[in-house]
Amino acid sequence: MKCFICDSEAGLFCKKDNFLIYKCGTCGSGFTEGLEIKKGSYHRDEVYIGGRDQFVNIFRRRVELIKKYFKDPGKVLEVGSSIGTMLSIFKKDSWDVRGVEISPKAARYALEHGIPTTYSTIEKADFPEESFDAVIINHTLEHLESPKDVIKKVNSLLKKDGLILIDVPNFGSLSAQMQKNKWLYLLPEEHRWHFTEEGIERLLSDNGFKVIEKFMPSGVFDYGSPMLELWQALKGGKKRFFKDLFMAVPALILTMTGKGTSLTVLARKK
Repeated sequence: MKCFICDSEAGLFCKKDNFLIYKCGTCGSGFTEGLEIKKGSYHRDEVYIGGRDQFVNIFRRRVELIKKYFKDPGKVLEVGSSIGTMLSIFKKDSWDVRGVEISPKAARYALEHGIPTTYSTIEKADFPEESFDAVIINHTLEHLESPKDVIKKVNSLLKKDGLILIDVPNFGSLSAQMQKNKWLYLLPEEHRWHFTEEGIERLLSDNGFKVIEKFMPSGVFDYGSPMLELWQALKGGKKRFFKDLFMAVPALILTMTGKGTSLTVLARKK
């Protein structure tokens, strides 16, 4: 088996629910053997609609990371934009926003709430070349058919010195390596690709980008405001409040040591 990023040899990492997950011996990236790409309504559409306040707090960190590199509002595209929650934050800050989404229900919801959204895959979406200042792929790349083709397409859509932000589950996290097939974010029935820091850097470098920031948070530290997440969970009587509170110190340690469960990478077009 060959790595989908660096073409090195990959060995069996674990087996889960009749799926085989392989791991590259060089860059550490992984892939799920035989998983077919699913298209159509996404089973978490209702989760995004019902938990909008929570997701606004999660997405705020990503939005602020991009905005600090721009003096004035620009034009941003989100790949896998779902119901448009992250783009709505940019829109409130006067950015020109566009989304591309394969779930018809989510795309329709976004359009009805004022977020211009194209019902399509990014590979087939007809956007003008060099028309965006920033492109976001937030917890979407692990689902898509060809990460290399997607990154190449994004490069063509970005203006000179444009930014790409990618957020994926961190296959190089301490929890992934220790828990293996019990890792919460493995999800082999959904995730075709599993990314590490080294692997995502190589993928970007090989396709016309230079990484400028990396962040590997865990738990409440993946939110724009950890304290707001604790308050919202407590006020709403959510069970996650106790998990967030109990795991706050371990999550901080993992975040500070770069071993957290989420991997955020910001790169600039070369």
